[in-house]
Amino acid sequence: MSTELTACPLALVGSTLEKTLGYARALLTDIDPATFDRMPMPGFNHPAFNYGHLALYPNRILEFIGLPDAVVELPFAPDAYAAGAECVEEDGRYDSMEVVTTAFFTAHENLLANLASADPARLADEIPEGNPYRDFFGTVGNAVTFMACSHTMMHLGQVSMWRRAMGLGSCM
Repeated sequence: MSTELTACPLALVGSTLEKTLGYARALLTDIDPATFDRMPMPGFNHPAFNYGHLALYPNRILEFIGLPDAVVELPFAPDAYAAGAECVEEDGRYDSMEVVTTAFFTAHENLLANLASADPARLADEIPEGNPYRDFFGTVGNAVTFMACSHTMMHLGQVSMWRRAMGLGSCM
């Protein structure tokens, strides 16, 4: 059996992201919207922060792969959800569970719908000078793969731990 990778890398990202979104939906099972921005103990990133934070990245990916016209407007200001923002408990800065999760799924489904129209050759492009992602990722492909897959699963893992700390069972 050949180990040669023959599928388009963007198709692989899309396939992985589809499965990840299934997990993201399952994690929401049994969450009371009133607890969506609660912290069972200091240091946890609650679901409101995680889903809002992750809603920001599909637009960045679309820009990286040369599809800035496909970016969707989010229904909230990104400041409370931005990288480096402190996650705090229920102080009014986070939007409702419905707003945040709808934005998360809308942005990701929009990304999935547009991946096929991107030129896979863009993945080999170096990230331009001055972009803060350049030093960490180097190429567009590395940034896209991380943001769509690893980064998303990392934060969804935080939601899984949050569920357990809140007394909710496994979503699997």
